[in-house]
Amino acid sequence: MPSSPDPDIPPMIEVRDLDVVFGEGADAVHAVRGIAFSVAPGESFGLVGESGSGKSTVLRALAGLDSDWSGTVRIDGQAQSAKRPPAFARLLQM
Repeated sequence: MPSSPDPDIPPMIEVRDLDVVFGEGADAVHAVRGIAFSVAPGESFGLVGESGSGKSTVLRALAGLDSDWSGTVRIDGQAQSAKRPPAFARLLQM
């Protein structure tokens, strides 16, 4: 996983152990399990995978549009919770 060229500058986006689950109990669908990545300032990042692999789900969780996730998400060094207002999505581009 690439890190910021300057160790004193935190990653712009840092994701660790991201899990997204839709539903509960026997009907639960694990859409994303254990995703981890970081994006340094000025770095480009692409998320690729087969159709249905969870790319959009990861982005929706980062933008605060899906709230059923667990793990660690930091944006500009600040920890994010799963309960963010939908307006937060305007700060990110997918």
